Parts: sequence; C-alpha cells; structure tokens
Amino acid sequence: MRSNGALNTIVPKWNDPGARMRLARFLVWPAGLALAGVLFLTPAGGSIPPSAVRPSDSVPSTPAHGKPMRIMSLMLCNDLLLLMLVPPERIAPITYLAHDAVAALMPGADRGVAVNYGTAEDVLLQRPDLILAGTYSAAMARKLAQRAGARVVEVPATNSFEDIRRVVRQVGAAVGEPERADILLAGMDAKLARLSAERAPHPLRVVAWSGGGRVPGRGTLTDAIISAAGGENIAAKLPDTRYGSFGLEELLAARPDAILQGETRWTGPSLRDSQTAHPLIERYWRGRVVGYPDAAYTCGLPQSADAALALRAVFRALPAEQAAW
Repeated sequence: MRSNGALNTIVPKWNDPGARMRLARFLVWPAGLALAGVLFLTPAGGSIPPSAVRPSDSVPSTPAHGKPMRIMSLMLCNDLLLLMLVPPERIAPITYLAHDAVAALMPGADRGVAVNYGTAEDVLLQRPDLILAGTYSAAMARKLAQRAGARVVEVPATNSFEDIRRVVRQVGAAVGEPERADILLAGMDAKLARLSAERAPHPLRVVAWSGGGRVPGRGTLTDAIISAAGGENIAAKLPDTRYGSFGLEELLAARPDAILQGETRWTGPSLRDSQTAHPLIERYWRGRVVGYPDAAYTCGLPQSADAALALRAVFRALPAEQAAW
C-alpha cells in the first residue's frame, strides 16, 4: 500500500508489472456506458510491431486453416478482448472509442489498426470476414454482413465471472484462438482461486452507493467483483433485479462497513476523503469510503479478477474502528 498524501486516502500498490495506469480521461458510450473494466491488459503476442492499415478495398481472405483474417469489432469491450486474442494484422477495424483506452492501458496494441464509427459505410468499405457485434448492434451488422460476405458473432454482456468465461471462449473460438482464450482464463481463475483461499471468515458488508439512488445488486458484474474480493454486497438482497433503489435513509438503516463510490478516474480503487459527500457520510463512514474506477466494473474481461484483487487489498486497509452510532 502507498499513501497519495491526501487525508484518509490509500491507493493500493499494484503487484503486476506495468500496472501504473496513465488513463487521463474516460470515454463514454453513446448509451452512457463507461470505458471497459480492465486493469492489466496484455495484447496477443506480447509486444506490438508496427503494421500498416489494410486497404479498405481489399477482398476478405481466409487462409487454409480457416482463421478469419479481417476481423471487425463494433463494441469497445470487444475491441479490448480482440486485441488480447489476435495480432493486429488480423484486425480490420476496431471502434473509434478504443484508441485512448488502448494508449493508456496497453500502449501500441492498436498501432496500424483502422477504426470504425459503426456506420454501414465502415462495414462495406472495410470488407471484414468476421464481425464481432454487441447485442444492440447485431441486427444491423447481420444485414450488412450479407453484402460484405462476413460472418457475425453476437457477443453478449458479461455480468459474472462465469459470463466472462463463456464470452472469452466464444470469441476465442470465433477468431480461431481457443488456446489463447484458455490461457487468459487460466490466469483469471488462478487469481480467483487465490482470493477464495484467502477469504476472511467474516466478509465486509459494503454497498456501491454514489448518492444517485441506484445501486448494483445481484446479477451485476459489480456484485461479482465485490463477492470475489471478500465483501458482501448488501444491495444483492434487495427485491429489485440487478439495479435497485437505495436512498440515504436506507443506507443509514443498513449501516454497511464501507461504501463504494464510483469515480471517473483510473488510479485503482482507494480509500479517499469523503468531505464532499453528505455530512452523514462524513460522520459515520469517514475513512471507510472506497473510491473505485467505474470503468473497471463495466466490461467483464479476464482482468476483472485484478479488480477484485485490488479491492481486496483496500478492504484490508480499512481502519479497524468504526464510528459510534
């Protein structure tokens, strides 16, 4: 652990190489989703050699072994997973949202890779042989794929580590890299096993509450990360599915051990000064407010296990004393 100098603020020291993030800002999806939840991304093949952007008028080609060679991604989460699974010379375009994220998290991984804006012209000009679409872009992609001669794989959202396993295997098989997918998942599962083996006998009762009244409950990736970190998400007991309503009065009645508050920054989860929060938050949870990057809890990837590891480290740094009620 290291202190950043601010009152009641502790930032965990990342254990993995190259873990000091340089993300200065977050990209936001048109639908309001934050940047993908990744902490330690490694592009396929390690270092990324320079490669030229492929000419858009080339005809999609498929080698004898059947691996797609011009893969197109239409979703940011797919962009990052794709860059982990295949070398850049096999990627036609990724989304325009990916560049800043890649520059901060895996510098150079998108060098020479074209970008798309999700338009019909992009699909027709890039001539992909495989399109990785999201749930909401799949219908449009299928119509255009017929003209481009491409196959479409719809990649669903991930709300649990089991979802992550399924999606990584799905995409790994689609791009012809099942072994690479297995390697990524083996790393994730090893970290989850370590977390499980070191689980505290009495989990901390926490809630991801940022004052907006909506909290992630059961069936969300946030709940999965909290559970893996050794916490108990009290919002998981709400009758609402996934995102429930949780006001200040309910927060005071529930009396969680700590409060998680999402932030649009990337310094990892941390304890932070809560002076800007409600006076009652300052009174009862001073030093027990955990700021976490919203992005790390949005897209489910193998690196979501790193988010849980980082949160576990912060849980252990919480002060032993709690305010008297």
